[in-house]
Amino acid sequence: MHLRTVRAAVALVLVLGLGAMVVTPAQALPPLCWELDNCIEPPGGGGGGGTPPAPAYTLQGVIELEKYGHEGNWPYRVGGVKVRGYSRFANASNNRVDADYINVRCYANTATGYSTTDYDSENNGALVDVHFWSPTIPVSGVLPQVRTITVNCVHHARKNGVNYDTTSTRQFVIPE
Repeated sequence: MHLRTVRAAVALVLVLGLGAMVVTPAQALPPLCWELDNCIEPPGGGGGGGTPPAPAYTLQGVIELEKYGHEGNWPYRVGGVKVRGYSRFANASNNRVDADYINVRCYANTATGYSTTDYDSENNGALVDVHFWSPTIPVSGVLPQVRTITVNCVHHARKNGVNYDTTSTRQFVIPE
């Protein structure tokens, strides 16, 4: 009987002690005082927010138009556009930095069902790019919606075991 009473008393003390700790938040504790007129408040709970630090690196995804029509070495590409998509890895100062691995994959689609894709990757590189031509569309009298090329690119880089991913999208209308 004595053992049951002791166990019950210990359990009661633990429950009451834990209950008091749960009810009393850390901010409600009185200040620490070593001298009567010199009290120091306990430190707060981790600061008041502010601006988080900028990421060390950024992955930039870019899609740009390179050429219209039959410029350059493509004399039979009247009614097409040449597109460049690239991934660029940079530090916080926007200077190119080598990633452990970097890649880009771009898809070009038209309203008429044409589709093409291109891919490039590199180890220990800061920039990878792809260049491709849209389909040749007879442009005379064709609505702009039909002459619109939609380009979507997926960009990926890895640096020090951290993955960086982004996407980019652009539309171009093949000029008449």
